[in-house]
Amino acid sequence: MSDVLNNISIIIQIILFITLIIMVIALSGYIKKLMFKVEALQDDVNKFKTHVDPLIDDSRKLVIKLNSVFEKIDDNIDILKNSVEKVRDTVESVVAFEQKLQSKIESPMMETINTYAAIIRGIKVFFDKIKESKPRPILKPKKLKDTPSKESYDEDEIIFDDEIQEEFNDINKELNEVRKKLEEMKRV
Repeated sequence: MSDVLNNISIIIQIILFITLIIMVIALSGYIKKLMFKVEALQDDVNKFKTHVDPLIDDSRKLVIKLNSVFEKIDDNIDILKNSVEKVRDTVESVVAFEQKLQSKIESPMMETINTYAAIIRGIKVFFDKIKESKPRPILKPKKLKDTPSKESYDEDEIIFDDEIQEEFNDINKELNEVRKKLEEMKRV
């Protein structure tokens, strides 16, 4: 991450130096134009000496202004460097905070999810064992019509209590919903 910030800082510095070079070239062009005018005026210096003195004073003022502009540019580059360093430090502290927070939250969260998953698996196994066990009649079994004995009955005709079966189905639905929610939490 700091390599990326260093690269960005270097790119910004390069861009600033390129703009500085372009400005220097442009300013040098203006200075060259000014110098050509000064040379042209030097030919007529003897005739127009009184008119040339104010022009020289103006040129000095321009040079002073150019020097102050360059100083301001240097100051702004220093300010920009400091700003980039502050942004880099801030980003690094945010990344460190995120890693610290993640390390503190991730372990308890995974333990909780694993605990819930284990509970769901245990309940599922419990109900699977109930399903696999031999069904016991809840209501009295129907007597066979062909046999006179009171204790014999046909296992296909055992009637279970409908309410218990509905509760069992409801519990299975709730367990499936909890399992789905836990899987979603694991993905997050």
